[in-house]
Amino acid sequence: MRKSAAICLVTIIFGGLTLTRGEQKKPGMTAPAQQQIKPLPQQAREQNKVPVHQLFEEMFSRGRYELEGQVFAPNCTVHFGNRTLPLREAVAEGKGWRSAAPNLVMQINQISVDGDMVTVSWTARGTHTGQGHGLKPTGKPVNMQSTSRFKVVNGKIVEAFNEEYRPQLFHQLGVSKTQASMFYAGEKILAVLNPIVPDRVYDWLQ
Repeated sequence: MRKSAAICLVTIIFGGLTLTRGEQKKPGMTAPAQQQIKPLPQQAREQNKVPVHQLFEEMFSRGRYELEGQVFAPNCTVHFGNRTLPLREAVAEGKGWRSAAPNLVMQINQISVDGDMVTVSWTARGTHTGQGHGLKPTGKPVNMQSTSRFKVVNGKIVEAFNEEYRPQLFHQLGVSKTQASMFYAGEKILAVLNPIVPDRVYDWLQ
């Protein structure tokens, strides 16, 4: 009887140890499972860079504005300092400056990703030889540096944050304070006219 009880006790003890070891192994993943999950964040970060590269290298530098729907979400908003523009107006503004500087190239100097935010340090170079935004060609070179941030969701830019670039640009082009004031006044008038004759407004900007 005692011998049977001792056997049962040993069985219970070893059975408990086996269960304990099993429980200790559950929280950990096997090596193959860990290897499958680790690359995903890096892959997602690289994917978030794609529309930003397309924006700078294709749309800005090569004038391929037909890629707008591929790069931006339809409801994207664009900020320039304290200004906030809907996508259509922001794209029109970019086209206008490219018309003013046909050889414009916007180079990515550094790009980093933090979650869905992509930060870019960039340089813009060109020569003011064309018509755009109502400014007469000056023949002056443009060389600007700044930083922009882009929120990317499902492979498209849904919001963009830029510093206000125009004071620096006007200074390089030799635009006087009076001319700049007239430019800003005209911009306000266009903002009023935009809901009435949007197509003509955008034609003027380009």
